[in-house]
Amino acid sequence: MPTALALGLALLGGGVWGSFLGVLAVRIPGKTSIIHPGSRCDHCGTRLSPRDLVPFLSWILLRGRCRTCHGRILPEVLLSEILTALFMGATVLFAPSVLRGLLAAILFSFALPLTMIDIRHHRLPHRLTLPCLAAGILASGISRGPHGLIDALLGALLGFLPLALVAIFYPRGLGMGDAIWLAAIGAYTGPEALSLVLFVASSTGIFATLLIYLYGLYKRSRTGSSLFSLAMPFGPFLSLGALTALLAPGFSRLINHILLEILP
Repeated sequence: MPTALALGLALLGGGVWGSFLGVLAVRIPGKTSIIHPGSRCDHCGTRLSPRDLVPFLSWILLRGRCRTCHGRILPEVLLSEILTALFMGATVLFAPSVLRGLLAAILFSFALPLTMIDIRHHRLPHRLTLPCLAAGILASGISRGPHGLIDALLGALLGFLPLALVAIFYPRGLGMGDAIWLAAIGAYTGPEALSLVLFVASSTGIFATLLIYLYGLYKRSRTGSSLFSLAMPFGPFLSLGALTALLAPGFSRLINHILLEILP
């Protein structure tokens, strides 16, 4: 398939799929069905027509308001459509292989709603992390046979154990949801890429925390709490590390090489 055609289909399909992922991010924390009822206004309950569900355009033309009651439509819906379209397009252009691209697309479909939920609610629901873990093991087994299955199981185990121990002994720092999420990530990346996942997650998490801390100082909103008391969800940074590992496997080899040189 020509790259231009594949890119166009990925952008369009990503926008449609992103709309559904935005619904997941809104409904799952509220423990409501993701299937029934269908797309509707959260304020007046009016069922949305096809013209209200066109990716990107509907939200923009309606100015983020319901056509019937003019209630506010969450901007997360538009953000989800844009991010998914851009990611699917980037996968077509930059994925090192079709298999890596498919695995990245599956993982992204869980990572985006989990990231949005973790930012808003500071939790990673098992309704998403556990199916993602199962899908990763199944996809790896189907695509790469017994070796892929063993690799996925080992990656899941090695991803779960370290964060689970942190969650047990220091529950204020991490939750068990983070451990299960890293286990799911390990099922896609395999054990060899977990070092890159944790490196990207830790470095970007520290950088984001510093920015927020400095912004708080600038706005004179500091209340005497220390830098380490800031509540920063770790799930979004794990997601960033996972997608980096899948789309840029060369970085995993580089990080592992550096660690082997540093460690005795």
